[in-house]
Amino acid sequence: MPEEIDLGEALNTVVETLKAQFPTFKTVAAEDQDRKELQIPAIIVQMTELEPDLDSDAHTGQFPCLIHLEARIVMGHRTPQVRREVVRAAGALSAFIHSARLGVGWGAAQILAVEPDEFSPVANSYEVWMVEWVHSADIGESYFVDDGVTPTQVLTSWTPQIGVDHEADYEAQHV
Repeated sequence: MPEEIDLGEALNTVVETLKAQFPTFKTVAAEDQDRKELQIPAIIVQMTELEPDLDSDAHTGQFPCLIHLEARIVMGHRTPQVRREVVRAAGALSAFIHSARLGVGWGAAQILAVEPDEFSPVANSYEVWMVEWVHSADIGESYFVDDGVTPTQVLTSWTPQIGVDHEADYEAQHV
């Protein structure tokens, strides 16, 4: 049984994984982390949505969802060939994220968008591109407890020849 996903820890793990993969970025952080100033180049990560994914409900009591994440690559306008460099960084980030789990026990990443973030409030001073992706996950505790022995043989019988008194009447099924 997969372990329960703590969304806060999952975001921390994603940040640390990206930090290790992209050491040339001066800042790799979650959007809500305290910082006095933004040192660039930077990658800012945030979880933006828990989209219900009821078609993949395993009926375990958990909430099946697609966890949306966004990473913004931020570079200063004084960076030489800044538009080319920010696109290059967005491509490298997308290639790394594509089909990855980023150290978390959720489904493989699916990239949704790689595009300029022109609506960012810091866009006047910086060149910003956004990479958006999702991971499928089941949130919460499962009500299935896997503390027993998994059966290795399927036995069947017909009523009324069932129960302990009729063990000899059961037939092995090959599945």
